[in-house]
Amino acid sequence: MGNHQLIFGYRGSLSNDLISSLIQLVDCKLKEQEAPFRVKKSVINILIEGLQNSLFHSTEVKKKGGKEDYSLFLLGKSKDAYVIRIGNFVEKHTQDALLGKIERLNAMDADEIQQMYLDVLDHGTISDKGGAGLGFLRMIRDSGNKLGYSFEPTDDNRIFYCIEIVVSTQSGK
Repeated sequence: MGNHQLIFGYRGSLSNDLISSLIQLVDCKLKEQEAPFRVKKSVINILIEGLQNSLFHSTEVKKKGGKEDYSLFLLGKSKDAYVIRIGNFVEKHTQDALLGKIERLNAMDADEIQQMYLDVLDHGTISDKGGAGLGFLRMIRDSGNKLGYSFEPTDDNRIFYCIEIVVSTQSGK
């Protein structure tokens, strides 16, 4: 987390029930931190999207005793922002599509993001994994910031993909 105070972290498999529990724990941590309501709402919404993306789109990793979906989630705080990092293993062949989507969205301004978000809500179709493509849009929209990302090769078939979302604690940012 670099220059950020680590508030919460999780590494392991995800399930819908676990995501709900993680959200509740983070909510308690944000209350302890006395995060403004707008910030707390943004962080929670981003976590829901990011953790669900990780649950639905991660690829299994072979572990002793079987296979496991492996995800990483970190929440940190600096003087004027909360930083969320969410990562998971994905198939290597998905890197170009993910990179293209993130870079296209990062190139848009807030009005374009909002319009695309509304268009997807009105006309989006549900994928075979249960999503309509709103995750990245909502993260950018709720944070007001671009998505940071990294791709780390792990083997011939998989990469570890991580996104970083910054939520400013300063009003208007």
